[in-house]
Amino acid sequence: MESQKEEIKNKLDIVEVIGEYLKLQKSGTNYQALCPFHKEKTPSFFVSPSRQIWHCFGCNTGGDIFTFVMKIENIDFREALEILAKKAGIKLTYENPQARSQKQKLININKEAAIFFENNLWRNKEVIEYLHRRGLKDETIREFHLGWALDDWRSLSNYLIKKEFKPEEIIASGLAINRREIAEINAKPQAESCKLKDTDLYDRFRSRIIFPLEDQSGNFVGFTARIFQGKNPLKTIKDIERVGKYINTPQTEIFDKGKVLYGLSRTKKNLHMEEAIIVVEGQMDFLALWQEGIRNAVATSGTALTSYHLALLKKYNDNLILGFDMDEAGEKAAEKTIDLVLFKGFNVKILRLPEGKDLAEYLLTDQGKNSIKELIKKSEPIMSFYFERAKKHSDKKTVEGKKTIAAFFLSKIKKLNNALEKAFWLEKLSRYLEIPLAALEEELKKISLNNEAYGYNDENEDNLKVINDFLAPFESRAEKIADRLLAFFVKFPKKFELAINYLKYFPSSFQNIIEILKSVSSEKDLAEENLKKLNISDEIINKISLLNLKADYEIEILDKFNVNIDEELKKGLIELKQEMLKKEMEAIGFQIKNLEKSRDNKKIKELLEKFTQLSKELIK
Repeated sequence: MESQKEEIKNKLDIVEVIGEYLKLQKSGTNYQALCPFHKEKTPSFFVSPSRQIWHCFGCNTGGDIFTFVMKIENIDFREALEILAKKAGIKLTYENPQARSQKQKLININKEAAIFFENNLWRNKEVIEYLHRRGLKDETIREFHLGWALDDWRSLSNYLIKKEFKPEEIIASGLAINRREIAEINAKPQAESCKLKDTDLYDRFRSRIIFPLEDQSGNFVGFTARIFQGKNPLKTIKDIERVGKYINTPQTEIFDKGKVLYGLSRTKKNLHMEEAIIVVEGQMDFLALWQEGIRNAVATSGTALTSYHLALLKKYNDNLILGFDMDEAGEKAAEKTIDLVLFKGFNVKILRLPEGKDLAEYLLTDQGKNSIKELIKKSEPIMSFYFERAKKHSDKKTVEGKKTIAAFFLSKIKKLNNALEKAFWLEKLSRYLEIPLAALEEELKKISLNNEAYGYNDENEDNLKVINDFLAPFESRAEKIADRLLAFFVKFPKKFELAINYLKYFPSSFQNIIEILKSVSSEKDLAEENLKKLNISDEIINKISLLNLKADYEIEILDKFNVNIDEELKKGLIELKQEMLKKEMEAIGFQIKNLEKSRDNKKIKELLEKFTQLSKELIK
């Protein structure tokens, strides 16, 4: 695996790989861009073609092509390896080819099924006309590969068998079930006596509009199917409930509806840069937004937002706008979701549409098309949403009504982390209910919060792989100063003589690089091939490469303000000395305080003398 990783790195250029995601601009020997992982107006994201690394000096993340693809695509190393291997034209070998082969087989089956469904759709004018009435354009239908499942028991199964897929593989994909299983589900009395072959397949999706579901890499992993009876519609709501208006692929080795978000594979590149992620219910709402040029949305598919969904979205953005149906049932469902979202640390707003309007239906109107972007900008803060909900809970003119409203809204105020926000909403509730503020504050104290209050249960938490940053944030100001100074010294080794009288002030974690700098006379000596000849570890070589890139970033800033580098270095060395002396003096002060209790006057006197000596050194 390691050899394949190196082979991929040798075949791909980091500038070309990152350039597929970001607009890179030449900056000296490097390239720069606005960082996709945090909001910024001035580029602090640098790519070094000579060292094949990237780093953002705004959010302090960086690495190689693998760490970039992992972070931007929000995937694990194995998935990044596959993407980059494909770009490099390298065939990967795995430790467990059988398991990989099974998953790939299911992906291949779904891909063939998607082709089959899509071809069927364009032969059915009635379904196409229906989709047009729902506001979808042909280009959208084609782009998202919408399809049609024939009103036939075996058409898809027969097609897949002709494509040389085995019946058990088709069943494993969730696209078909066998007749015995249907008999058992329907609990037919004759089921036990039926002599049916297990391989006798029935298609799961029949007479339905098909929405293919993709994983983050764009693979077809499942389907959502909407019922469509055309000229022979089901007559009652009970009929629709019996067969299910929407049904999904069941859980398989590659599909779990609690882990898939519709549209994420298309919008994920934009989510870092937008103000918020818009979360809607169902494919039609997502597609309606997509057609209006809104590229920061995702949709759930037949499930509420799960802990897994939220952990996934958290890596892209901390702000969510919930665009759920806001009828009475929708508001209650949204309330449960909001509690979980707040528990996960998101900032939440609600997209409010005119009463009774479904998002996709609203965007069918001229008013909807003209106002949707403005409505998104004016999304309602979560506490405003809750306050309006509280008002509907009861009649504030009665004591019981006041108690009901207060109980509901105080539980929401309790969850706020900001004291000023709490005070604002307490005062607003006090004025609305005409109850003294002190009384509400007293009631607020009685409310205790736990995971259940947020509608959250630790047992249901999904174990997600977390992508670690290339470097951890610095722990102190002294380390930040030292790192910046060493960046300049790595870039201009001859200037290192300025630091000779300050070397003892550099934190211990930097001493290994200082020892290297003592023995070099030019930047060429710090080239990777020369350092390897000296048996310098890869960790230190990577650190020196990053310092070199940091120097390029710092020099660009200094040039804009016409700052002399030598003067900047002298100033930085003095600041480093002061920081380290202050840190040592603080430690001595703490020791003296502890010794005062034991009355060890001799030790205290020694420490006071040292403290005085450091004080004099500090003001030099």
